[in-house]
Amino acid sequence: MRPEEFEDAKLLWKMFYAGQSFEHVRATAEHILKENISADDAMLYPLMTAVYVLYGKPFRKSHGVGCLGEELIPLQYKELHQDFLKHRDKILAHSDANGFEWFDVGQANQVRLVRRSTDKSLICSQLQANPALLPHIISLCLELQERVEIKKLELFKRYEKYVPAQIGEYILNIEDSSGDFFRPATPVIKTE
Repeated sequence: MRPEEFEDAKLLWKMFYAGQSFEHVRATAEHILKENISADDAMLYPLMTAVYVLYGKPFRKSHGVGCLGEELIPLQYKELHQDFLKHRDKILAHSDANGFEWFDVGQANQVRLVRRSTDKSLICSQLQANPALLPHIISLCLELQERVEIKKLELFKRYEKYVPAQIGEYILNIEDSSGDFFRPATPVIKTE
C-alpha cells in the first residue's frame, strides 16, 4: 500500500466504528425519550452514561488508528459536542477528582460528609446528565451518520479495485503498511 492508502484504510476503519457508535447513541437516546424514563428511574443514569460514552468513542484515542477530528462536527453542534466530550471524560466515563467546577458547589466529582442531628453519612456526587439534550444529540447523530456514510462509500469506491476476486473474508488492513488493502481472514460469517 502507498502511505495515503494506508491512512485511508485507517480512516475507513474509523468511519465504520463511528457510524456504529452514532447509531447506538441515537437508539439509546430515542429509547429514553420513548419510554419516558425519568430522573427517579434507576435506569436513567446508566443509559445516559451509555449515550455519552458511546458518543465520545470515535473522538477519543483508539490504538492503531487514532481518532476522528472535529472537522466532522457541524458548526451548529460544536458547543454541544465539546460539552458532551468534557462531561464524558471527566464525569461519566471517568471520575476525575479534579475534573471541573460544577456551578458553585466545587468539583463535579466529590465525596461529602453529611452531618445531621441524628446521624452522619458519606455520599458521593453523581451528576445526572440532562435528558433535555437528547433531541439535540439525536439530530447531531443523524447528521454525523449521514456524513460518515458518505465518507465510507467514497473510500470504499476508491479502493474497490483492491477487493479480492476469491470468495471469502478479508480484514481491512490497518496494521501493515507494506501489505495489501484487504488481507485474508479466518471466516466468521458464512459467505456461501
